[in-house]
Amino acid sequence: MPIGHRMPSCPTARYSIRLPSCVYCSIQPEEAWISTEEAIALPHPEPLVTCHMLVAPRRHVGTFYDLDVQEQRAVWALVTEVRGRVACSMRTVGFDIGFADNTQGAHVLIHVVPRLPGERVVLPAGIEWVDAGGQ
Repeated sequence: MPIGHRMPSCPTARYSIRLPSCVYCSIQPEEAWISTEEAIALPHPEPLVTCHMLVAPRRHVGTFYDLDVQEQRAVWALVTEVRGRVACSMRTVGFDIGFADNTQGAHVLIHVVPRLPGERVVLPAGIEWVDAGGQ
């Protein structure tokens, strides 16, 4: 196989065959808010604010930097799409993006938390937060 060539992926492929059951690996495209071949976006089960979303790569890895460059780009493209859709649907004054890396075998997650006018949110510890500014 030529260098840089990726095997075609199957929409139902699971990257965690030998890993304990992972909710993010088992999500079907129709269950996600947005689904691509490389990543999914879905509402946080316990949101900090309205439209708190999670972006997860399709491949089960513990840290963002375990993803290859193409996968990182796909995750960032999905984070950008989520921000755009949320900003179009409600008034925001910015976004906080959180990297929830986990070296203990859990799935890496990217939190997309909109900042809403007049609301102050305490961001959870243990996640590396970045102020993504306005829309």
